[in-house]
Amino acid sequence: MNKLNTLSVMLLMLAVIGIEKVHAQTASHTFSLEQARTYAVEHSYSTRKAVLDQEIAEKKMKETYAIGLPQIGASADFKNFLEIPTSLAPDFSDPSSGELVPIQFGTNYNLGGSVQVNQLLFNGSYLVGLQAAKVYREMSEKMVVKSEREIKDEVTMAYGNSIVAVENFVTIKGNKEYLEQTLVETKALYESGFAKEQDVDQLTILVQTAAIEFNRADRLRMISDNFLKFTMGIPSSETISLTDSLEVMVGYGNDSSIVNQIFDVNAHIDFLIALNNQDLQELNLKNTKAAFMPTLNGFFQYQQNYQYNDLSLGSDYWFPTSVWGLQLNIPIFSSGERMYVKQQADLNWQKSQIDTKMAEEGLMVEFLTKKSEYQFAIEQYKNSKNNLELVQKVVNKETIKYHEGMSSSLNLANAQIQFFQIQGAYVQSIMQMINARSAMDRILSNY
Repeated sequence: MNKLNTLSVMLLMLAVIGIEKVHAQTASHTFSLEQARTYAVEHSYSTRKAVLDQEIAEKKMKETYAIGLPQIGASADFKNFLEIPTSLAPDFSDPSSGELVPIQFGTNYNLGGSVQVNQLLFNGSYLVGLQAAKVYREMSEKMVVKSEREIKDEVTMAYGNSIVAVENFVTIKGNKEYLEQTLVETKALYESGFAKEQDVDQLTILVQTAAIEFNRADRLRMISDNFLKFTMGIPSSETISLTDSLEVMVGYGNDSSIVNQIFDVNAHIDFLIALNNQDLQELNLKNTKAAFMPTLNGFFQYQQNYQYNDLSLGSDYWFPTSVWGLQLNIPIFSSGERMYVKQQADLNWQKSQIDTKMAEEGLMVEFLTKKSEYQFAIEQYKNSKNNLELVQKVVNKETIKYHEGMSSSLNLANAQIQFFQIQGAYVQSIMQMINARSAMDRILSNY
């Protein structure tokens, strides 16, 4: 009976563990577009790395500060002279002989310990390093902002593509089912002698084409879903549900008022990073100049040494030593090395100024380009939407005429093929419009 109870408990535990694993593997998330952006800022791989880089910069700044604070170290040593060192000294018993006699000085055991304190008093490079560490930290903070804006842009595009892919899948599925039903009805008419074999063949081709498009749309839907999860930092084993509809995403994309927003290059993170880099290069130049300046350090040392022929460690054989002092290092001549290093730093600083100006002009060109691309994307979407509505009317009319015997299967097939082409162009135009709108939000620093 006890064995049965134990077995029942084990089976119950295994069942609970299995349920927990299934639950973990099928964890589900629900997001609107804004919720997806917010989630990705915290969980995406790129933003998490940027935050770690920011923490590293913070630690680096503290490390630099610590260089100018007191440095304390301790040391100890032990020596056992198997042979006491021998020195030569004049023969004091007969100084006039000029002879040297061997004499041994020292003890069998020497034991010592010391504590030393060093303090940096003046170092030009250290002062510049403090400023550079602060600028480096500011740079890392800006890189976090840049990463957040980039991930919002990427999530927006991935979210929109996923929504469009789902709607495209639903549309093509409906067309496929409609064609399959039409084929079944046509086959029945053919068997009854009211339709031609050519009609059946033409519809069979259409159904097979629709099946190919359906499979492609299904794969695109899954690919878009997985890419969105990867962008947001969600494991591929988990599922996500998107709450914003296609109409919401189209409304986001089709908002031409954004083209009237003023572009401010001083608010763009890439320009701010370029300014930061220019500051770093200027500090690097100052650091090379500081290499021509003297450095001053202070130190204090306390030492205890034990010397005797055994290891009794008696207090009579411990001898203290203490000393403090200053050390001044003055650079005098380096055969031009420091001068050439300074000249290189000056050239790099000049390059950084050019980079800053290039970033400013490049961002302005990028804004004008993104603006033009967005306006074109809206026009393309509107044209594609009109074309889709027109081709849908054509297909409906051809279908009615075909069922009434007033049109051939070839005309119906051509209308359906044209519908597939225009449907694909319409889906592509929506994706391009959403992507172009997101690019505008990014260049305008709306994220």
